[in-house]
Amino acid sequence: MFLFSSTVCLPALVSSRSRARRALLGAGALLAASAAVLPAATLAQGQPFPSKPVTLLVPFPPGAATDAVARALAVPLAKQLGQQVVVENRAGAAGTLATAAMAQSSATDGHTVAIAPATIFRIPHLQKVPYDTMKDLTFIMNFSGYTFSLVLAESLGIKSVPEFISWAKANPGKVSIGASGSGSTGHIATHMLGQKSGTDLTFVPFKGGAEVLSAFVGGHINAVIDGGWAQIEKQGKGRVVMTFQDKRIPRLPNVPTARESGYDIVSISPIGLVGPKGMDPKAVRAWHDAMKVALADPAYKKLLELHDLEDAYMSGDDYQKLAARLWVDEKKNFEAIGMKTN
Repeated sequence: MFLFSSTVCLPALVSSRSRARRALLGAGALLAASAAVLPAATLAQGQPFPSKPVTLLVPFPPGAATDAVARALAVPLAKQLGQQVVVENRAGAAGTLATAAMAQSSATDGHTVAIAPATIFRIPHLQKVPYDTMKDLTFIMNFSGYTFSLVLAESLGIKSVPEFISWAKANPGKVSIGASGSGSTGHIATHMLGQKSGTDLTFVPFKGGAEVLSAFVGGHINAVIDGGWAQIEKQGKGRVVMTFQDKRIPRLPNVPTARESGYDIVSISPIGLVGPKGMDPKAVRAWHDAMKVALADPAYKKLLELHDLEDAYMSGDDYQKLAARLWVDEKKNFEAIGMKTN
């Protein structure tokens, strides 16, 4: 970019060599002075992305399904981006802390992005937050989704939904169901199940999936309605009696959906990648393209299968459209179950 021009008149006695040297020194000084007042974004325009290691914020603690997925993706992402990918956990607030950091960030160069769960479309309806989900984020892409099911402790000996409902009605307020935080998909599903079945279910919030499963295996809660439940089911530590998906899970063809069981509940819980508002378009494209390639990585694919996560790629535009729809729908869900919204 041409900034300005300057003509310097030198005395006739100065030699051509001296004139050249002084011209170079003068040009250097002028460039240094101009650089001091130019904004950083302007200076970085000519730099390739990424120009340093990048950070991927994970909304749940180490050991959770989302954390495992992020660490698996970090390897192929580093190859595609040509820089180290640092995975940093920001657990809490039902999985919204990582996204909140992005929404409040002024660093738009794209060197830090976050994995966003569906709770970013819910929590702001329940409590005041210092950001606007729909205005303060750049929706880069959606890449997966959690599957939610009702998983019961094997020790209960319950093998069907009717048995569970009968047991819950016989023990009002004593049936504890765990999930990742208040306002989470599991929280909503628990409320809706209790409301539609006429049962008094006790919801128990945790910081993340790893804590939910630990409490379940330890006998501290009776059931789980959360993402990442597949491990305990495969290990024979929990029985899946109902899924909250639109269709039956292929791996568990004999497990009915909530709708098939008589309860009109479908839980959609997308997992996407977001950056701060105004994120550099070059960085957005770089992350999108690198992630799209990384999603074909065999190690990542195995983790999807291990945790029964969906393979659900969406472009940034489609992800933003989904976000707009969920923003409206989630508020309606809260109102339908009698939870107060902002």
